[in-house]
This record gives sequence, structure tokens and C-alpha cells, in this order.
Amino acid sequence: MSELRTNRIVPRDGLPAGAAGGGIIQVRNTTVTDTDTLSCNSAWVDSEIACSITPQSAGNKILISMSATGEGNAANQEMFAYRIKKAISGGATTYLTGAAAGSRTLITGVTGDNTADSGTSASSFSFSNYLDSPATTSAVTYTIQITYDHAGGAGTYYLNRQVSDADGAANARAISWITLMEVTA
Repeated sequence: MSELRTNRIVPRDGLPAGAAGGGIIQVRNTTVTDTDTLSCNSAWVDSEIACSITPQSAGNKILISMSATGEGNAANQEMFAYRIKKAISGGATTYLTGAAAGSRTLITGVTGDNTADSGTSASSFSFSNYLDSPATTSAVTYTIQITYDHAGGAGTYYLNRQVSDADGAANARAISWITLMEVTA
């Protein structure tokens, strides 16, 4: 005889307003396995790592996780920075970055491992478990942008590959992704 036991069932549309705790009511993901070459001339460039979600309630939050791997052609790979662009359909475009202060570059993070000898092989950067409050029921698109973070400089970032992409065991290929989860308020 089959038996089904549970201590809680959450409705498809999440918990009712005022209920203790929240639940994940939808998940969206974009996975990028192909390679991309991003030419960064002191400007932000959209990567292929982008994903959209339409919140069911303006009070809900979006849990964001992403990971990307690649290599820059600069001597120090930490010179490449990334940020998350948030575009609301029919609304504003904003960025998930640090606080404004003077003429500093506002970023979400940096690629590489911040050591003087980085840039010799591909490295990953990630952004995990950030809870965003888009306050809308319109579609929201989150896109990873890359820039060469060096005053007046330019560089090329190679997503999902190394600078040298010759066919051989020493040259790896990678996978990058972004996952969005709607969490009830």
C-alpha cells in the first residue's frame, strides 16, 4: 500500500499574505555553453548570460545565482569587472552594484582571483544567493555585463574559454549560467 506523508503543502501561487515564511514559486535559468568574445573598451558590454522572470506579485523577491568562467587577455585578469544589469519591461534599467562614492567604478564584482599572476588560465566568478526586490509584476531581465576595469584601457574577455583556444587538453572549455527564483514575501 502506498502512503503519502507531508507536514506542509504550499499553494501553487505561494503562501497567502501575512503567512510566516515564504516559498519558491518559480525558477528560470539560462545556461550558456558556447564561447563568446567580449571587446571591452572602457565600456560595459552585455554577455550572453541573461535571464528573464515575471514576478507573480510586486511584493515578492528574486533570488539570483550566477557563475561564469572565462579569461581576459590583460596581464592581470582582475582588471575585468562585472555587474548585473536589471531591466524592467516598460520601466527603468538599473544595476546591482556597490554604493556610489565619487568617481569610483560601480561593480558587482571582479573576474579572476585578484593576484598579480592571474590571467594565465581561465577562472570563474560567481554571484550567489542575492535577494533582489524588483517591486513589479512586469518581466525583469537580469544580464551579466563585463568591462575592462582599467582607466583608459581596453581588453578582450573570452567567455567559456581561455585566450588560447587551440584544440588540446591544456585549453579548457567551460559553462556559465544564471538562475532566478521568485520567493514569496
